[in-house]
Amino acid sequence: MVEIFQAVILGFIQGMTEFLPISSTAHLIVVPWFFGWQGVVASLPFDLALHIGTSLAVIGFFWRDWVRLFLSFLRNLPGGTKKIWQETESRLFLLLALGSIPAAIAGVFLENIVENSFRKDMVLITSVVIIFALVLYWADSRIGKRKVEKVTLRDSLAVGFAQVLALIPGVSRSGITITAGLLAGLDREAATRFSFLLSTPIIVGASLFKFKDIIKEGGFGDHFDIFLVGSLASAVSGWIAIKFLLSFVQKNSFRVFVVYRLVVGVALLLVTIAR
Repeated sequence: MVEIFQAVILGFIQGMTEFLPISSTAHLIVVPWFFGWQGVVASLPFDLALHIGTSLAVIGFFWRDWVRLFLSFLRNLPGGTKKIWQETESRLFLLLALGSIPAAIAGVFLENIVENSFRKDMVLITSVVIIFALVLYWADSRIGKRKVEKVTLRDSLAVGFAQVLALIPGVSRSGITITAGLLAGLDREAATRFSFLLSTPIIVGASLFKFKDIIKEGGFGDHFDIFLVGSLASAVSGWIAIKFLLSFVQKNSFRVFVVYRLVVGVALLLVTIAR
């Protein structure tokens, strides 16, 4: 029952922090570290289970958008690049595909290197949480007016390359991509929606990519109930987080998340140094 409880807590944290700009990786490292949790919830299979949950959340929320964009792309494909580029939805599908390439390549070649180098460095992680809180604050103060329909190739690549930084624990995938979108001149809602759409291929792809490692290690073993509970908690909280943030940014700034990151980052940095 203890591990079931831990699985629910970590699943909820994964789902909420994957889509809110506060860094899921940092939270999933810090919480077990702070409370001394070990065992199944600290394993690679459990990490995959949580990512499967967030994959289900983002697919469940945006599947209609993806179907519409993909069908538009297929409909215009026979007309070539010019025809694809002329229609908003087919162009957006192409831009999302191109914007996903940098993070996909970086994930394949750099994820293990980054995790082995930075994942256990608590001073670095908490420092990154603080630094990118300030970057988000700066970007949020330079808010633009463009909508998702006005995203350009330059915007897509800028946000796509920014997503590479999410490999570093503490950065936050949604945080850095929203920041890049704001700096590119998108309004808050457009930057957030584009961030979520762009994250879909990477989140789903990362889950599939990690699954082969789980198979090599013998699958989920005798702890399937723990993995299932964690995955479901991650999926439900992830869906709630997406819906909440898309609604929140229509009338509010990102400053509450900046303050949260600063408070948590400074507190954890002091605790880390004290230990």
